[in-house]
Amino acid sequence: MSKTVTITEEDVKKWHLNMPDEMFEAVSNRFKLLSEPMRLRILRVLCESEHTVQEIVNEIHASQANISKHLALMYESGVVTRRKEGLKCYYRIADDSVIYACYLSSKSVVDNLQERLCWVQKVQSNLSS
Repeated sequence: MSKTVTITEEDVKKWHLNMPDEMFEAVSNRFKLLSEPMRLRILRVLCESEHTVQEIVNEIHASQANISKHLALMYESGVVTRRKEGLKCYYRIADDSVIYACYLSSKSVVDNLQERLCWVQKVQSNLSS
């Protein structure tokens, strides 16, 4: 992924004002899909390049049945795509927006944890004084 994405405050406001109620369920379903840690692990592997199911299994150390189940859900939702070559099936990310969403969420979590840590350290310092 070498694409730069810029999101302006105006873009966010347009989304907020123009999103029809019918879209909420679709957006909610996307968040549900990304709420499973195993799927996030699979996406992390697929960020590098396309992989076979077996390569993903080896990288994540999970069962083939489990990985295949998650890949099927991700394929049905359009997050990943696949191509068959002989007996092997190769998966890759079809929708880069999920990677950006994961990055933004991860960054937000880290920022929040850093703020909490600073607060705890400040409280601890005050109690020690």
